Amino acid sequence: MKKSLFLTSALVAASVLALGSTDTLAASKAKKVSLGISGSYKALIGHATQSTKFENRVAGTGSPSYAARDIKTNSEIHFKGSTKTSNGLNVGVVVELETDQASAASIDQSFITVGGNFGTVAIGSASAASAIMYRGAPHTGAIGITGPDASEWIVRPAASKVGAGAGNNIGGGDHMKIRYTSLPFSGFTLGGSWVPSTTNNNAMIVDGGNSPESSQVDLALNYTGKMGANTINASVTTWSISAGTASTDNYTISGNATLGAWTLGAGYLETRATGSDAAGISMATTGADSSLEAKSYNYGVQWAQGNITLSGAYFKYVMPLSVTVTGDDTVTKYSLGMKYAMSPGVDLLGTIQDVNWKDELLTAGNSNKGVAIIGGINVAF
Repeated sequence: MKKSLFLTSALVAASVLALGSTDTLAASKAKKVSLGISGSYKALIGHATQSTKFENRVAGTGSPSYAARDIKTNSEIHFKGSTKTSNGLNVGVVVELETDQASAASIDQSFITVGGNFGTVAIGSASAASAIMYRGAPHTGAIGITGPDASEWIVRPAASKVGAGAGNNIGGGDHMKIRYTSLPFSGFTLGGSWVPSTTNNNAMIVDGGNSPESSQVDLALNYTGKMGANTINASVTTWSISAGTASTDNYTISGNATLGAWTLGAGYLETRATGSDAAGISMATTGADSSLEAKSYNYGVQWAQGNITLSGAYFKYVMPLSVTVTGDDTVTKYSLGMKYAMSPGVDLLGTIQDVNWKDELLTAGNSNKGVAIIGGINVAF
């Protein structure tokens, strides 16, 4: 009996020591985050035309005219790193610097991530789940067909209610947020984000009174699967913005399929105004020229073989605005793009893009149309 008790005690002591040494060994193997540096530098030279009526909308010298040629750059430096904790969590950090003189902000995204068997949580200034999980039409070249690129070449009229950054998804929006993305399950991935305030400062959030700050919540679901050698991607996203009279509900549905060298894709976005004016009238039906109701359409086809990628794409964004006025504010874009991989990380880029900014009142000076021919080089490191 005594011998058995001694043996049991010895086994327990050995187990405790073994567990302790395992934890100590795991802790000793865990290391501080070591950051790696990456980034890119894109330099473009282009020729662009503007509508004569737009440039001459005010008599005399009241309207500016625009040069036909320009040079533009876009560069970023990324600091990224991660480590694995002793309890198996993957912890990472991302800081992205805007390094162009023309950039309005020096910091782009900056956030930490914590991942495990539950998925990944990001906290900080990061893209929304509905942005990183969106799967839409393909496009390549010197500039994008959605977002603000085109407005830097074909000038957006100030009278247009369509924003320069109009796109086919939730967009960049690197506001302070918490974001979750699940691990893939049977090809599906689920994600969501919460933005307590779209005002980027550390002051306490104002959620009442005459000027409450806006907030945002989004959900996303995407799918990636194989059919033989072909790949299919699809996504559904939705987000709500709480911003008083400017409140909206939004959703997108999109997808693409890669069939050998070809990729085909399409996307649809709809924005519904949910706010009301001072009289309690829904902004979706008010006669004022301020409704945020919108729809957008994006289609694209891409061919990639060896070092060459070619694409063709179409994008249209429509805002009906006032219900008392026939017509819509719109932007319509047609784009041909090219990328040639000279060597790892070095690409030659080219784009021909036709852009038409149209005002619902059909006032000549409130609309602009032009063509941009752009070429350049992108260096990734």
